[in-house]
Amino acid sequence: MIFIPLIGLLLIGIYYFWNAKQTKQQLANHGGLSVSYLFQEHPGQYSGDRSVKSGVIVIHTSSHNQKLKHATLKRVSVKHPDLHIQLDQSLALPFHYELLPKPEVSIRYKVINKELLSLDLTGVMTTIAGKLHFEGGKTRPFQVMVPISGLYQQQSVH
Repeated sequence: MIFIPLIGLLLIGIYYFWNAKQTKQQLANHGGLSVSYLFQEHPGQYSGDRSVKSGVIVIHTSSHNQKLKHATLKRVSVKHPDLHIQLDQSLALPFHYELLPKPEVSIRYKVINKELLSLDLTGVMTTIAGKLHFEGGKTRPFQVMVPISGLYQQQSVH
C-alpha cells in the first residue's frame, strides 16, 4: 500500500524535472542571449544619486527562428553577493532574425557593498527567465543561465 503513494510522488517529481529541463531548452531551440555589463565610473553616473553605486547589465539577443518575435523577461538575477537587481515590471526583449546590429536591452543594478571601488563581472552567471513570444500568439516559458562575457564597450565592437 505504501508503494502507490511513493510511485505517485516519483511520477510527479519526474514530471517537474522534465518540465524544468524543457523550459531551460526552449530558448536554445529558437535563439540565444549574451550578457555584458557597465560599471559606473563615479557615484551617481547612472542614477543621479551620488550615494548610490550602480551599473547596467546589457542583454543581447540573437535568433535563428524567424517566427520568434520577442521575450517578456519576468526575472533577472546576477549571482554576485554585492549586486541587487530590482526588475519592477516585465521587460520586453526583441528578437529579430538575422538583423545586424543585434537587439539589446539594459537593466540597472545597484551595488550593495558601498566600499567596492571596482567590479569585474566577467564570467558571473546571470539567470534570465520569462516567456518567448512567437508569431500567431504562441508563447513558451524559458529560463537560462548565461555567463557575463565582459564589459559592454568591448562587446559592442563585434
